[in-house]
Amino acid sequence: MSKSNDPGHFFQTETSLATAARRAAKANNKSGNPIQCTSKILAVLPDPLSSTRVYVSESCGIVRRVDLETDSKSHTYKEHTVPTPAIALSADGKTLFGGSWDKTITAWDVETRAVKQTFKGHTDFVKALLFIPCAPGSRYAPGLLLSGSSDKDIIVWNSATGEKLHVLKGHNRSVGAMVVDPIAFTAETAVVYTAGSEREIRQWKISLSDITSSSESEIPILEHDTSVFALKFTGEDYDFWSASADFTARRIDVRSAKKKNGERTDTVLKHPDYVNDVLVAGNWVITACRDEEVRVWDAGSGELYHTFSGHADEVSGLALIGERQDLLVSVSIDCTVRRWSLKPADLRTAKQAAASGNIAESKERQDGPSMLTEEEERELAELMEDSD
Repeated sequence: MSKSNDPGHFFQTETSLATAARRAAKANNKSGNPIQCTSKILAVLPDPLSSTRVYVSESCGIVRRVDLETDSKSHTYKEHTVPTPAIALSADGKTLFGGSWDKTITAWDVETRAVKQTFKGHTDFVKALLFIPCAPGSRYAPGLLLSGSSDKDIIVWNSATGEKLHVLKGHNRSVGAMVVDPIAFTAETAVVYTAGSEREIRQWKISLSDITSSSESEIPILEHDTSVFALKFTGEDYDFWSASADFTARRIDVRSAKKKNGERTDTVLKHPDYVNDVLVAGNWVITACRDEEVRVWDAGSGELYHTFSGHADEVSGLALIGERQDLLVSVSIDCTVRRWSLKPADLRTAKQAAASGNIAESKERQDGPSMLTEEEERELAELMEDSD
């Protein structure tokens, strides 16, 4: 092996050098029509008020609205100066929430971009947010905001006033994923599932009339081997899917009380690396992987149908937009937002092109100088691996 005099190569492993070289070789790839952002993209959320827009959060602290039709990305929300890995929207889509490494949560007016509220209460990074709507005129209207943190707590807030209402305790490590069950949701109760840097998925019954009477189910769901990065009720049937550091995405039956742990999973999609996100689009299950790929699986058979290649670093999140929900949006640590058509004809064409080798090589991010310190870069790596 030849030796390099480049001081930047000191202490790097052969694997890391090979990875860097491979990513550098991807520099001119335009697959997925990339939109370049300022820094590493940590999360993506579809805009319920527009079929062409998404919100993304970045490692530099900015949250921005991106229009996939015009490529506009100038609508930015600024308050945080460190990574903001968690975003959520109110039920009416008019209030945007961002949770940050600075331990706080900011609420912005979507149109004016003015800060409406700051939520303070966590003692470590905020890693997950969930908005739960409440009926007009009810005690907690317009809704509750739940936040999960590296401090292991889930705080329940009054979303309008910023008042800290209750703390849910049960996790032994950081909380990085939360989702509400749309089937079990009533005017009185919301059933919420939470997960993070441990294998357990926990279920909570959140009282929408008296938050202090909320409780956790007695037995956590144990279907994964290690950290769980994403929880989704997705698709027409609102199936429950999870994505994990155990290299799998799983469809888990969370509604059959008779099923025991180890018997709840009915579909396992195996990957070569961590799975960061998962969603269902019609007959397809889409996954985002740390190996830089976006995969399309047949929901019925569990077979891999196609792989969208284009990102030059791990894919951190997925979203569906379009009037028919047939445009897939992926975001990545490579600082890009990319879009992939799921229209049947377009998907067949992409599959045929990949099979014949007529597909552009992936693209490495065009970062420019890092906006993080060396210590913050290490912390960001830990965040993405969800290892405390």
